Amino acid sequence: MQQPDKLEFKAVVFDWDLTLWNSWDIHMNLMRQTADALGYPRPIAADLGKEYSRPFLEHLAWFFPGNQKQVLDIYMDFYHAAVWQEHRVYPGVVDLLQKLKDSGYRTGILSDKRQMFGVPEFEHSQLESVVDLAQFFGEGMSPKPDPAGLQGVMDSLEVSPTECLFVGDSHRDIECAQRAGAWSGAALWASVEPERVLALDPQFQWEKIDDVRVTLRLDGR
Repeated sequence: MQQPDKLEFKAVVFDWDLTLWNSWDIHMNLMRQTADALGYPRPIAADLGKEYSRPFLEHLAWFFPGNQKQVLDIYMDFYHAAVWQEHRVYPGVVDLLQKLKDSGYRTGILSDKRQMFGVPEFEHSQLESVVDLAQFFGEGMSPKPDPAGLQGVMDSLEVSPTECLFVGDSHRDIECAQRAGAWSGAALWASVEPERVLALDPQFQWEKIDDVRVTLRLDGR
C-alpha cells in the first residue's frame, strides 16, 4: 500500500456498490429469486461476480435473455421488498467520510448504478451530510471506464485530475481513474474481482476501509 511523502488531494470520489454500499448479498438473492420466477437456472456466485461490473441492464440481460421489461419488473418487485430491511453501508464508511470532510476534502460518489436504484439508496444511507456530490447513472451518460462521468464530477467539485483520488472495487473504476488522469485507489474489502483490479496497477490498494484513513493520514489532521 503506497504512502507517498506528500499527498495533495483536494477531493476523494468513491464508487457506490461494493465500495460504500453492500449490494452483493442482496443481489445474489434477488438474482436467484428472479431466476426461479422466470424458470431459468439459478446463476452461481462466481458467474455473477465475473459479470457484476457490467451496466445493470446488460447484467440482467446476460443472465436472463428474453423479455427485458418482464425481467426488470420481476427483479424490481423483489428488490423493493428486500432492500430497506437492513443498513447496507459498510462499517467504517461513515467515520471515513466524516474524517475526510473534517480534514477539508471534497467528497463525491460516481456510480454506474441506475438512478432509480442509487438515488433512494443514497437517501436511505443518510450520508448526505458527508458527501458533496452523488452522481448515479442516467440517460445520456456513458458508463465507466469512459472517463466523462468522473471528469464531470471533478468539474463540479472544482478540482483537477491530479487533485482527485477515485476509489472503487472494479477494474472499470481503476481504468476510469487512469483515463481521466486522476489517482486510482482499489477498494478490495468487498471486491468480487480483486485480481482483475490489481492487474491494472492502481496507485493505492486497501484491504480494509480503515486503511484509507491511514494512507491519507486523517487521524493526524
